[in-house]
Amino acid sequence: MHERGHVLSVGRYRREPGSVAMARRAATQAYAAYPWIDPALVALLVSEAATNAVLHSTGSDFDVLCHSPSPLDGSVQIEVHDRSRAVPCPRQATELDEHGRGLALLDLLAAAWRTEATATGKSFVVTLATDKPCPA
Repeated sequence: MHERGHVLSVGRYRREPGSVAMARRAATQAYAAYPWIDPALVALLVSEAATNAVLHSTGSDFDVLCHSPSPLDGSVQIEVHDRSRAVPCPRQATELDEHGRGLALLDLLAAAWRTEATATGKSFVVTLATDKPCPA
């Protein structure tokens, strides 16, 4: 079971496509001090979760929280909070579809992901396993 570390960074972003890149940069910077955490994987997972918030949520903004590595196993949790209660639904994308592969990528690359209802919408929580436990 994952034990969340403390919050390394929190960002609030406008719900517009350009914000995905800003969230991705902030998340990779938050984990720069942890060389065993793959920045490319963090960037991809944040991109997928933030894009979901931009495309499918309501409200004017979304939040991204990056947690420090778990003291139990070194895994990392990233949360994307948006203002919609709608839960993401996996789709079967065809070869020519431009959308519909994000949750499949999360299934493949993340150790786990889930949604949690919040007072203002939902939180999309992604867990990234790492090769090295967090030093004590």
